[in-house]
Amino acid sequence: MTLSFIIPVFNEEKTLSKAIDDIINLSIKKEIIIIDNGSTDNSINIIRNYQNITDIKIILKSKNLGFGDSIQKGFNLATGQYIFIQYADLEYDHLTSISMLNLAIENNCDAIFGSRLKDKKNILKLLVNKPSYLATIVCTFLINIFYKKKFTDIIGTKLYKKNSIKKILPKTKGQGFDFELVSLICKNQLKIEETYVDYVPRENSKE
Repeated sequence: MTLSFIIPVFNEEKTLSKAIDDIINLSIKKEIIIIDNGSTDNSINIIRNYQNITDIKIILKSKNLGFGDSIQKGFNLATGQYIFIQYADLEYDHLTSISMLNLAIENNCDAIFGSRLKDKKNILKLLVNKPSYLATIVCTFLINIFYKKKFTDIIGTKLYKKNSIKKILPKTKGQGFDFELVSLICKNQLKIEETYVDYVPRENSKE
């Protein structure tokens, strides 16, 4: 069982090396797909340090084409049965990928949603520190209304079964990609489970 890690990057020079090294050091069968979205800082030079390492694939885009474009390209390159989205800013614990993979295999899920808000004590804390998290609550509420679900967070990190999700990948390139993909997963009645994930918001986070 191979787990493909897609690492979308845009100006993450401060945390990028650790984000990649954390995945390299995982003792599982894996591949790493690093996709830079037109960074203007030192991220590209950092990525190039990994270009000769086995099981690492790299795409360096000349301009910012959006988060959705990076995920689409990652899916097209991935050879693993499952795909985990590893953010380069270290907001999510990389070890979450292992527990989410085990849950997906055990319950034969098409997607696992990592919720920052499943522990309700975090909701007030996040809203006080980052009022923009209200958008996460609103988007999650809308999905729950439209599709009669009980999710707590549809914007957190995710693990996907590649063959199930690749068939329904949206064409959206920008930040609306996540919302559209979750909508399509629900519309197609794929099997989803949600699990709590630890989350450390970065400074100046726009989410």
